[in-house]
Amino acid sequence: MAAAAPGGRLINGSQRDAAVVRTCVGCRRRASASELLRVVVRRSEGCQNRLVPDPQRRLSGRGAHVHHSSNCLEQAVRKRAFARALRIEGAVDVAAVRTLVESESAERPTPAHEAGRDRMKTTR
Repeated sequence: MAAAAPGGRLINGSQRDAAVVRTCVGCRRRASASELLRVVVRRSEGCQNRLVPDPQRRLSGRGAHVHHSSNCLEQAVRKRAFARALRIEGAVDVAAVRTLVESESAERPTPAHEAGRDRMKTTR
């Protein structure tokens, strides 16, 4: 039997139906996990940390999430957010993630969090 939670939501033993929300490491905006790209780290030869895109969200290990946007990816790289979110030391190679995001940017419409950005700019 389902029980009512605060706010009128029904709980039926598990929370599988609830939308999973994650935060983009670039822009720090929250979005559903399906709107973000999950990224995991793999160590390559020479102990360099290499970021690997995980669009199906199936790879093992700690993950970080970023919008499918070059702007968010560049912000994350500039802030060194991937290293912090993935709890790793040293530099990270984002080439594989950058390639995927750039190839998808031609196919995807402008993300909702960036759509009005040009209109919001004002000159003083």
